Amino acid sequence: MHKIVLCNLIALSIAAEQSPSQAALVPVKIGQCSNTFVLELTSRFGARLSEFGSEDSVLALTNGISLYLYRKLRSQTTPGWGITSESSPVNLSDASSMYRPNDKVKLCLEYIPVDCDYRKRLGDRRGEIYYISNYRNGGSVFGHLGRNGCGGA
Repeated sequence: MHKIVLCNLIALSIAAEQSPSQAALVPVKIGQCSNTFVLELTSRFGARLSEFGSEDSVLALTNGISLYLYRKLRSQTTPGWGITSESSPVNLSDASSMYRPNDKVKLCLEYIPVDCDYRKRLGDRRGEIYYISNYRNGGSVFGHLGRNGCGGA
C-alpha cells in the first residue's frame, strides 16, 4: 500500500512539474488521453469580442492542434457524434473565462469519423472530437478538429 501511495505522489509531482514545452503528443486512439497546454485562445477569422466570428472560439494547444469549442457534440435526437443544431458553440467571451495561455489541460480523443476513409490516406484528421478538461479550474468542453467533419471546405 505504501508503495502505491508513493508511486502516485511521484506521478503527481512529475505531472505538476510539466511545462508547456513538454506537452504530450495528440491522442490517436479513442479513449486515449494526454496532457498538453493552452497556447492561445482565438476565434474564427481572428475576430475580437462581439465581432463576426467571435461566436466560434478556437483553442490552440502546444501539441500542435487547434479545436473549435462546443458545450455538446453528442445529439439527443440523432445518434452519434458531430456538430448539430444542439451543439452550442462556446463563444470567445465564455472561452476567455475558461482558458488562459499556459493552462494545463487533459485532452481525450472521443470520436474519429469512420465515414470518410480517404482522410486516413491524406493524413487529414479534421472531424475528430476531443474532450478537454482544464486542470486549473476543473472546467470542460468538447473540441472539434476543424469547422467541418471529414475535411469539408
